[in-house]
Amino acid sequence: MSTPPSPRQAPDTEPASPASSASSIQSDVPSVLIVGAGNFGAATALSLARRGGFKVTILDTAPYPNPRAASHDVNKIVRDDYPDKLYMRMLIRAMPMWRADKLYSPWYHEVGMLRADASDFGEKSIASYRAVGVANEAEFLSVDEVRKRWNGVYATANFGSLDKVLYNPTVGYAEADKALQAVMQAAVDLGVEYVVGEMKSLDLGADGRCVGIELANGDALRADKVLLCTGARTGSLLAQSAPENKQLHIGDRLVATGAVSFYSKLQGEQKEKFACIPVLKNCLPEVKGEGMSILKDGTIKFNCDMCFTNYVDNPITGEKMSMTPEASDYNTWTGPEFVPFLKQCARKTFDGLYGKEVENLPIESYRICWDASTPTHDFLITPHPHCEGLYVATGGSFHGWKFLPVIGDYIVDMLHGLLGADYADRWAWDQKSGDGHSANPTYQVVGDLQQWIS
Repeated sequence: MSTPPSPRQAPDTEPASPASSASSIQSDVPSVLIVGAGNFGAATALSLARRGGFKVTILDTAPYPNPRAASHDVNKIVRDDYPDKLYMRMLIRAMPMWRADKLYSPWYHEVGMLRADASDFGEKSIASYRAVGVANEAEFLSVDEVRKRWNGVYATANFGSLDKVLYNPTVGYAEADKALQAVMQAAVDLGVEYVVGEMKSLDLGADGRCVGIELANGDALRADKVLLCTGARTGSLLAQSAPENKQLHIGDRLVATGAVSFYSKLQGEQKEKFACIPVLKNCLPEVKGEGMSILKDGTIKFNCDMCFTNYVDNPITGEKMSMTPEASDYNTWTGPEFVPFLKQCARKTFDGLYGKEVENLPIESYRICWDASTPTHDFLITPHPHCEGLYVATGGSFHGWKFLPVIGDYIVDMLHGLLGADYADRWAWDQKSGDGHSANPTYQVVGDLQQWIS
């Protein structure tokens, strides 16, 4: 991959008069300013650039791919076995792109996936394949068969009282940070301007319309449409933009949540033994996590399938809300020293996934991935109903990354007022959550970070 060009740095100057400090990105064509260059933001920038008709600028706090972004990771699962037909329809478009599109296929590895789950997820996902007319090779394997196959890697894995495990051979994982960088680079190559800077607040006109954003260094960016793809920071950014305007705030529609990832390194014969294994997602309460397949350098990465909040006082508003920590120890990869409780969770997941195969294998590094979770784990992709010119695309809820090849098209449709009614209803500002459904049922809030570090 070619080295990305140096992004424009937001000027580090003293605040000046509004006329001279505002960096206008308006021209003869309408302009869109995207805040956040993670999965949703980068994908939208590329979709806008491909369709044309807009001047597109994207802002993030670091050159791409930002290591603090939820979408910046060693690897992430790419699968299309969803009981939820709305998301499966999206994946009918996305999976062929992962497999064959030259922008995505270099980073995708179709190693298959096992899912150990006591619920009826497997039956429902197979039924969804049939309902949407997609051929698939998913099947249930006996636990005994799983233990014997793949060089016996799962011989002592913890499958509890399960007698069968779902196996889908036509899914896998992608190298997340590399795929994200490729998408952002493609957008820049098509004319999207990438700016490094930190958003402080929205720039709201006297009539309440959003006309841009103010940056932490006193500069400003203006646009006809402002799209917040700010993930777990969305709630705090809206609150500090207009502390007294509760209609602008996110309320209980979204909460900043963290989840633990970790990795280990395999060497020699053990590295060879693990070389051909599929992704394993084990939903049993005593395991609750997922292990990716091994990378060429021997790295094998894992996630704990649970999440937590971080309720602290917002320094701007004084309001207690869940916010992403500023300290890098809590939002980027660290070494072997980490929050003791979360280290215990990671070890339990690690041992449950592979049993005696990893009992003497140390965990080398940990990371807290911060994402925005909605009550139903549906995305929040909508115009802001109480602020003209402002749009949000967030609420990935720990399952949005796999949609990278197509999610930008849906967001652009939303910006144009063309999003299909079924998607617009599910992703609305005021989502209907009374039916009890969850688009990603394995990530539930189990506590608050402050209770484990204080």
